[in-house]
Amino acid sequence: MSSTAHETTHWTPQTPADRDLITRELNAILSSSHFNGSKRYPALLKYVVSKVLDGHSEELKERTLGVEVFDRPPDYDTNADPVVRFSASEVRKRLAQYYSENGASSQLQIHLPLGCYVPEFKPKSAAPAVSALRRRHFLWWAAAVFLLILAVFGVYSYHKASAPRSTDKLWVPLLHSPDSVLIVVGTSDFVRPNVKPVEAAETDHSRGPNHHVTMSSALALARLTGFLQATGKAYEIKDDREVSLTDFRSRPVILIGALSNPWTLRLTDPLRFRFDISSFSRIQDRKNPNSNEWSDPSNYDAITYDYALITRYHDTTTNGPVMVIAGLGPYGTEAASEFVVSPQYIDQLLSKAPAGWEDKNLEIVVRTDKINGEAGPPFLVSSTYW
Repeated sequence: MSSTAHETTHWTPQTPADRDLITRELNAILSSSHFNGSKRYPALLKYVVSKVLDGHSEELKERTLGVEVFDRPPDYDTNADPVVRFSASEVRKRLAQYYSENGASSQLQIHLPLGCYVPEFKPKSAAPAVSALRRRHFLWWAAAVFLLILAVFGVYSYHKASAPRSTDKLWVPLLHSPDSVLIVVGTSDFVRPNVKPVEAAETDHSRGPNHHVTMSSALALARLTGFLQATGKAYEIKDDREVSLTDFRSRPVILIGALSNPWTLRLTDPLRFRFDISSFSRIQDRKNPNSNEWSDPSNYDAITYDYALITRYHDTTTNGPVMVIAGLGPYGTEAASEFVVSPQYIDQLLSKAPAGWEDKNLEIVVRTDKINGEAGPPFLVSSTYW
């Protein structure tokens, strides 16, 4: 599947009828099962929408939201207490789930774009068309999952014609390539060491006779394609079973997933940070090969954290730029995809990276905590450049 960028329409309510339409849509969202069981996420969404309708969108800053919505003191440390960032991420996920079920009947959609806290309102007529995924190994319901998620996340934009500068620095080798980006999604079955096959099958996976895809990989795919569309970069999506090394030659490649994607394991194996699945799952540092710090818990059902590897380098085998977005588990993959498209997380690199890092190969290890059954914010724990 190939795609090019589209121009997203930004609609501003002009009349009382417009405002009433937004209010009715907000009430429908807040009363849905995706929001009515929580206090935190409806409060954030209602606050930001009300502020925009009142003409005060300039007040929607992280610290202000922490104070006004979550009762934090005015001088609280936003880095130590990322309640706003986490809650906004959760609101985006729940909006995606809501519109995957109710998008066809909604006259207007409310979105919270990545990288800011100012909601966007999109009348149905302005929503961009999204082509269906026609992969021969994906069953119809898997294609439907991808389509619905891409329809929601694909409309995210960054309010600018190009990505923020910090994001550009990470992505420039792929964006400046004249060829479209090949995105390879892991779909191969993998049974975790020391986990019974039936237990592995029941973790966060959509399954069929010919594929195995996690919802977190689908969310990562949607986030990455939304970013590429916003930057005007064409892309093609394939599952790992459909590609050969010839498909990789001299073109930018993004690999999603690790344990479900043999290409990730193969291409990262010679690097300093690599996936080691010999006896259990871990990210191994070749300079400290005996450390198990970046590993899965022995009891996967009781997981409270996850690690992910983000790699961007020029691969001598493919002769092109490769980016890897891969967690040990589903939470890591989802958090890693959020890291690479969000300026506030890439800024973690800027404070520690050497001069000229944007022209170097790099590997990043990030950690995310499982919070209320979802991936929390990603945090940089180690990096290497060459």
